[in-house]
Amino acid sequence: MPFSFLNPWFLLGALALAAPLWLHLRRKAETDIVRFSALRFLDDSPHPRASPLRLREVLLFLLRLLAVLLLVGEFAWPYLREKQAVIVRESRVYVLDNTLSHQAGGAFERARDRTAEEIGRAGADIQVAVVELKGQPRVLVSFGQGRDAARQKLTELAPSFQRGSYLAAFRQAHSLLANSLGERKRISFLSDSQENQWTENANTPRFLNRIAVEVPKPATTNAPNLALSEPRLQRIFLGDRSLVNFTAKLTRTGDADSANVSLRANGQLIFTRPVELPKEANMILLQAQWEAEPGLRLSGEISVEGTPDALAGDNRAFFSLPPVREGQVALLALSPYLRLALSPDIMRGHWATRGLEPTKLADEVTANQDAEVLVIESNYLQSADARKLVWRYLTNQRGVILLVNRVAPAVNGALRELGFEVQTASATPTPGTERIQYFFSNHAIFHPFLSPDYGNLLDITVGKYQRLKAMQGIPLLFAQSGEALFFEGTKFPGRLFVAAFGFEREQTSWPTHVTFIPFLDLCLQNSRPADATPLDYEPGAVSMLSLASDSPVREVVLREAGREVERATVAAGRAQLRMPDKPGLYAVSHDASTEPERIFSVNPSPKESLLTYVESPEALKLWQLDRASEPAKPLAATAPAQLSRAAILQQQIWWWLLLAGAAALLLEAVWTSVRKELV
Repeated sequence: MPFSFLNPWFLLGALALAAPLWLHLRRKAETDIVRFSALRFLDDSPHPRASPLRLREVLLFLLRLLAVLLLVGEFAWPYLREKQAVIVRESRVYVLDNTLSHQAGGAFERARDRTAEEIGRAGADIQVAVVELKGQPRVLVSFGQGRDAARQKLTELAPSFQRGSYLAAFRQAHSLLANSLGERKRISFLSDSQENQWTENANTPRFLNRIAVEVPKPATTNAPNLALSEPRLQRIFLGDRSLVNFTAKLTRTGDADSANVSLRANGQLIFTRPVELPKEANMILLQAQWEAEPGLRLSGEISVEGTPDALAGDNRAFFSLPPVREGQVALLALSPYLRLALSPDIMRGHWATRGLEPTKLADEVTANQDAEVLVIESNYLQSADARKLVWRYLTNQRGVILLVNRVAPAVNGALRELGFEVQTASATPTPGTERIQYFFSNHAIFHPFLSPDYGNLLDITVGKYQRLKAMQGIPLLFAQSGEALFFEGTKFPGRLFVAAFGFEREQTSWPTHVTFIPFLDLCLQNSRPADATPLDYEPGAVSMLSLASDSPVREVVLREAGREVERATVAAGRAQLRMPDKPGLYAVSHDASTEPERIFSVNPSPKESLLTYVESPEALKLWQLDRASEPAKPLAATAPAQLSRAAILQQQIWWWLLLAGAAALLLEAVWTSVRKELV
């Protein structure tokens, strides 16, 4: 069989054969000659003083030649060019999609069983690995694991509710194949080929080089589904009543024309009712409202039932809402309506108001005892201490509600520093003719006013306002003329809301309108510093909890219905918790206490509910290099010169040469040692 060498330049080492040849052919000088003085006058005889040039110790000479040749052969690394010498013909990576959408119609279970069956049938010349596609792709079965262990892992693999990235899974498979031993490399992608997954990373540079990819064709392009997502709760105070507003999205794909929806909070049934699904609408906003004590922590779920529905894992959505904690407000305003609205008689239990004295603003700046929200009228911005106070609130991530009731050069400069520009003099339309016409209904402040229970904002009139231009802000409220009347600033870490008018009778009718108290409360709620830790997560997501640096808490514990799920150590006031894979409600407690400090809701990604599939993904073509798309040649037709380096390194010729060379050197050493002892 023909031989080739991986490092043929090392064959030059064969020149070292001259060394043993010289050792055996050189004349050995006689060192035991004794010269007698009496014989110095005799003629020298022609007897040579050195041994003749002849090959001595032939067997030792051949042994040394063999040792040198074996060493040279080791470094040159010979291998057989025949294809029969290849041990691993193919390296194959199965990418098993274990996201929520793949559960539709039992597709995940079928793909899992198929993978286990194919691994069991694969021959010894096929190298197999499995990558599980989840939020973070992981190697479920590596190339070195046995077939029985691989099948056992697949059998024990449970369906996941996470959302994963196709691109991340393909990169994980590519990294495995880059270090594999097979001549041919293949990725078998067992997924539902969800359309929104393929379009997320379509512009990624090509990276699949000479890797064949198998993507099964989906049985259909769409699957029917009913899904719930994005549950939201908000507390509203209407007079003496504390109300909870609830919204959630019901998404429909397919022909379902009705569904039954149930809502539960704190173990109580809020409602259960049928919902009609109009054919022209694929999404319906579900709404509910009920009374709840401000200090009550809320948690619950909403569920839907209907047919046809291919995916049951998104038929429930969980939610939680912390109890209300009395907030602190600093008030620097002359408006009697503001003072009355923020008085203890109206806001007790919701907001504690501390009035600031204009003559003692310097003491307020020095004291550094800020409230959560500062409510201030613009005429006080003529004071340098008031401007310092506003700046400190905003830079320290606290809230400011600014009412522009007056303008002056100093006020204009202060507004400019806050990201707003006074355009012209005050606009003064005929009293009662300038009404509020538009508002940003998706904003947390104005969204509740979509319900008539809180009054109609369009009934409010504005008698005088300042024309402001938001350089770094967003307009939220507009008059009939199109002028912006209410803004949210975006320049500072703290929340800034700016009204283009003051809450005085000559400027607006709002203080005497039924919407005034709810609006003011919503402004304060959205201005106060919020807990940076969210309460809603996707399965498998990571939550970073922040505690005070001097907090005595050492551990945080995540529990479900009293059962401990995970425990994390607090270091430098921070702790990291990974959310479970299963949707639900999970309580966070501290140390040995079982009293919940927070309740997290875990819900699957709404994108997983969009059961639209693609047969020939364009993104996959963009990920493959041009030469990767070339069909693989049959093994028998592959030229010997194309034997891969990995296949060469698998051959055992080098190890036999190494063993023979070591044996020859050892035998030569023993022979030489014995020969010296005999001499």
